[in-house]
Amino acid sequence: MPADISHKLDEFIAAYLPTAQHMELAVDRYDGQSLRLHAPLAPSINDKLTAFGGSIYVVAVMTCWGMVYLRCVEAGLDPDIVVAKAEIDYLLPVNDDIVAESVPALDDQWEHFFHSFDDRGRGKIELCSQVIVRGEVAARFKGIYAIVGVK
Repeated sequence: MPADISHKLDEFIAAYLPTAQHMELAVDRYDGQSLRLHAPLAPSINDKLTAFGGSIYVVAVMTCWGMVYLRCVEAGLDPDIVVAKAEIDYLLPVNDDIVAESVPALDDQWEHFFHSFDDRGRGKIELCSQVIVRGEVAARFKGIYAIVGVK
């Protein structure tokens, strides 16, 4: 297993993403195949004492974005990543901390992503994440992420 580089994502959030900072978003676990992010409920609570839908979206979208970011860092890239398309299904209220985990992509999807970037300077990959509350899926997210260059 490669060295743990998850701190790189926490450092990126601290340097560039004030919304995620306010939400106290942080890496919970990264193993090279999947990423889990955590945000406490308190900064995102709404009048129903559940997480604001926008906050749930931020954690879900950032889980997949972070997966792309960390895979790029492992490949020696300082990537410029954008979300090209995204959708979320809210299934249950989130009345606890917001925890999202990326669904592992197949190795050939990652290979195609990096090969496209090497050939054309751009690459796309579709990734999914799930927001989990007490063992149940509260939201499902799917997005297309593109690396459009390096810094």
